[in-house]
Amino acid sequence: MRVAKSDIIAGLPATVARSLVRLYQGGASVQETADNLLRKSGIDDGGAVFARLEAAGYLAKSDVDDDGYVWWEATILGNALAMASFGKPTSRKTADRLVAGLLERAHHYNAEPGRPLFIARLRLFGSYLKPEIDPLGDVDVELSYGSRITDPAAVREYTKARGQTSLSYIDQLFWPQKELVQYLRNRSTALNITLQDIDQFTDTSEVLYRIDSDSDAEPPPSEGNVAGKV
Repeated sequence: MRVAKSDIIAGLPATVARSLVRLYQGGASVQETADNLLRKSGIDDGGAVFARLEAAGYLAKSDVDDDGYVWWEATILGNALAMASFGKPTSRKTADRLVAGLLERAHHYNAEPGRPLFIARLRLFGSYLKPEIDPLGDVDVELSYGSRITDPAAVREYTKARGQTSLSYIDQLFWPQKELVQYLRNRSTALNITLQDIDQFTDTSEVLYRIDSDSDAEPPPSEGNVAGKV
């Protein structure tokens, strides 16, 4: 999916809409971060923003607790927006280099002791799997991951040790997921990583990496909590 920075999406500048929806890939609850993003963009009525994104099909309520707190998640359309690129098309040569680097980083991440998460699988999908397309829009990747550490206190300590001391309680718990995606993306605007199960919208994919085929990886816990089908 490609959009222009000048586009308006659900009443928001495309850049703001994409940044906001990206926060909810995988259903992570990051309300404080979202509120800060809206304030920095000069938007005060967050409730109206979320209502418009829901009505337009970019976000959906995954849960509402007894206090009325809403847990949002990006829909298929929302994930497409989150992966949208504002940049120029990517040559296949560059895409091949990005995929090789992604694979190398997956090996390195899973070999590091002490990480609270592990990469279970990476799958490629989209235009990268069509050799006749050159240049292509982006390199689309599905990430399935699991938890090595499930104790919330230990996860928060890890987050703080990484310098993230000013986050809210919930954001601290979800920060390792954000860190993992950022690590894999390595600041590339052409690598689009989704946590959504791509089997919901495509039957064409290619496994790039699996932890059970990586002899150098720290083995996952026997009952690891894996997000996504593996």
